[in-house]
Amino acid sequence: MQIELPEASAISAALTTWRAANSLLDRLCVRYAQPQDALRHLGLTLLTQGQVDPALGFLKAALALAPQDTVLWNELAGAFYRTGQQAEACAAQRASLALDTAQPQAWLLLAAIESNLGDDTAAESHYLTALALDPHLAEAAFGLGVIAFQRRRFTDAVKWLRQSIADGGHNMGLYVCLAQALFLLGDFAQALIALQTAASFPACDGIVIEKLAQLRLIETCIREGAEPALAVYREVAGPHARDIDKVATIAFQFLSGFGYGEAAIKLGQWRLARNPDDVTLRYLLAALRSEPLARAPDDYLVAHFDGFADTFESKLVGSLAYRVPEKLHALLAKTGRHFGAILDLGCGTGLCAPFLKQMGDRLTGVDLSRRMLEKAGARAIYDDLVEAEAGDFLDHAKARFDLVVASDSIIYFGDLTAIFEKIARVLEPGGLFAFNTEAAEAGFHVRPSGRFAHAASYVETVAARDFTVVEMQTAVLRLEAAQPLDGVLVLLQRR
Repeated sequence: MQIELPEASAISAALTTWRAANSLLDRLCVRYAQPQDALRHLGLTLLTQGQVDPALGFLKAALALAPQDTVLWNELAGAFYRTGQQAEACAAQRASLALDTAQPQAWLLLAAIESNLGDDTAAESHYLTALALDPHLAEAAFGLGVIAFQRRRFTDAVKWLRQSIADGGHNMGLYVCLAQALFLLGDFAQALIALQTAASFPACDGIVIEKLAQLRLIETCIREGAEPALAVYREVAGPHARDIDKVATIAFQFLSGFGYGEAAIKLGQWRLARNPDDVTLRYLLAALRSEPLARAPDDYLVAHFDGFADTFESKLVGSLAYRVPEKLHALLAKTGRHFGAILDLGCGTGLCAPFLKQMGDRLTGVDLSRRMLEKAGARAIYDDLVEAEAGDFLDHAKARFDLVVASDSIIYFGDLTAIFEKIARVLEPGGLFAFNTEAAEAGFHVRPSGRFAHAASYVETVAARDFTVVEMQTAVLRLEAAQPLDGVLVLLQRR
């Protein structure tokens, strides 16, 4: 859009009448030699008084008399920005920069405007331009840090936020964002330092205090163990303390995910003593201890995925950048085949359903979690949905399938021998089996997440009895502890 300005001649003609009606404008015209300066100051004064429309009108009138004045364009952009008129602010700021590109503060405001308009790619570009013109512009580095954080590029976020601090940036939000980025990178000690700084600001609230208490819990658990850590949490959080079991659950997940296995085990043992029927925790502790496990038990899978159903897609797809269904689809699409009957084994909420239905005539979904099946059913894509453990379903299935897809399902089996044999039994000769594994160097092992990792050579060996390998492709499966998780996409054909 463009900002429409009145005709300069109309403003000149109206100025005498305006001065007679407005004593402040009359005094400003006496003070300033140029009428545009008087109109500008009147507009800015009215803006501070909350008289938005008259203020914008006088700023536009000033620009009509001086359309090449970049300062006036910047002030009009700022007025639009402060009053929530972001598209108009963007147009005015672009008009200023069209006259002079060497304005770091103008690029800074344009970046903030673009961010408000939802275009973070443009905002990031404008912040970088501002920094190129002024390498010590703390606000630009802060803006880049926030965008990097929102895009889950936590290492970049830390870099930019620290640069902002080095160049004079100093506000509570800056330190909170830095602490959270460091926390999500597993650097708990540095996160604690940043959050302690944030907590020193007068504006600090209970949310920041409670986050600080969580960090103190984690850091103390690593050094001293569960009981001292929980005591520290209660002391620091004070009246802002949350349910201790929920807090301990979050701390356990982060300690486990970022490789602090010993601390996680101590905290997990404390939690299990309080909650002896927690099947999820019992299994995850066994995984952390590297106990010999052949597969994830049914009671764990039901408890975990029933509890995870409501946030499954937002967390997995949104926060963890999970794209396995799309990647398996690309693998299958290369075959050019259409399938009569398709089995989505461990279908979850049905993330694979949209592309599978396009590739076949009849789609069956199987999952052990009733809550996940409810989400899958709401898609109204599957012809059949069955609540069953994968192996049991395969043992009793009368139907035969032309394609079996197991997106993030095989990772809950360690020894693949039995499940591969069962899948081979329900596949028609020449049928395809598509799935993913998490990467291991040799054999298989359970990871702290409770999922299993398999070496490609192990998969090939187990598959050799009933399948030929069509394709094995390395891929990033998702983010894990803010880092890419490597895996393998596998396409097998039934002999």
